[in-house]
Amino acid sequence: MAIDPTEPVNMVPVNYENWGKLVKSWATGEDYVKNGHKYPVPKTLDEVKQQLKSAHTGLTLPARIQHLQVVVGRSDTLLLRLPPPDLVKASEKRLTTEDYALPAFYNDHYSGQAPTPLPDKAARMKFHAQRIGDYSIANCQ
Repeated sequence: MAIDPTEPVNMVPVNYENWGKLVKSWATGEDYVKNGHKYPVPKTLDEVKQQLKSAHTGLTLPARIQHLQVVVGRSDTLLLRLPPPDLVKASEKRLTTEDYALPAFYNDHYSGQAPTPLPDKAARMKFHAQRIGDYSIANCQ
């Protein structure tokens, strides 16, 4: 299913801290959210949606999301995570005219100021490639 290039590619939590705590709960089996709910690794999209709501992440899944795939990495294995080609192409198309947006929580850690806008399409494409490269091998650092 191809997406509309104007549709936001990233799912954006309202509360990144709670989203991160939920992911940490799934990864470790320990309760990082600590609000009285249980957070086992979800097996269905309905379970994901319920846990997103219970953990107060503010994250909702776009209508295009129809399946769930959970991959549990290992510290002795390179997990090479490749983004969906249609999302790469859609974000490239959007970046031809729009700046690259980072989550607002980055501002909280860098003197409260948003990063300066990237000067042109070439700079946006370079940053996009760097972010995708990081995404593909990032391992919870």
